[in-house]
Amino acid sequence: MYGMVNEGIRTFILDNHGPEAWQSICETAGLEELEFERMSSYDDAITYKLVGAICSFTGLPASDVLSIFGKYWVEYAGASHFGNLMRLAGNSFIEQLKGLDDMHDRILLSMPHLKPPSFEVDQKDDGSCILHYYSDRDGLAPMVIGLLHGLAKETGESIEVNQVAVKSEQADHDIFEIRILDTALKPMRTEAGI
Repeated sequence: MYGMVNEGIRTFILDNHGPEAWQSICETAGLEELEFERMSSYDDAITYKLVGAICSFTGLPASDVLSIFGKYWVEYAGASHFGNLMRLAGNSFIEQLKGLDDMHDRILLSMPHLKPPSFEVDQKDDGSCILHYYSDRDGLAPMVIGLLHGLAKETGESIEVNQVAVKSEQADHDIFEIRILDTALKPMRTEAGI
């Protein structure tokens, strides 16, 4: 996992629970590092240990922790240059969803060690879509659900997400059905914050 994800987790905990909570979570996870280099690569086990420690700290199941963080991640990453990359795809939820692979391709230019997920979008005639999520990492589907809601919030839309297939020995990826409930777009943020 690249360090920006772990640093996003750290920032989320600091913002919502404070430095003592972060210290406690790191101790529970058995980590000595209290900060992460955004552009460095870390063993995925560190991220999973952090999630487990946050579950212990909050009493929430991993699916809830991942979903909450996924929604937060969109805002956190959007404040960096990744937000600019997302906005290149367009202003709507569907346009940005379709642009995720292109964004990851651009990121790979500066972070060739990154193992990003892949997303395929199939639009349906009724305005809904099917999202195919491919990843080498297991158990992150709840984070994707949070990401989808965070992305919709950024574009001023609201959505309903249902996971219709789970990655398993029989299936090589997760599948989500997404229904757009409200398509009233708000103006996208600019770099100047206007």
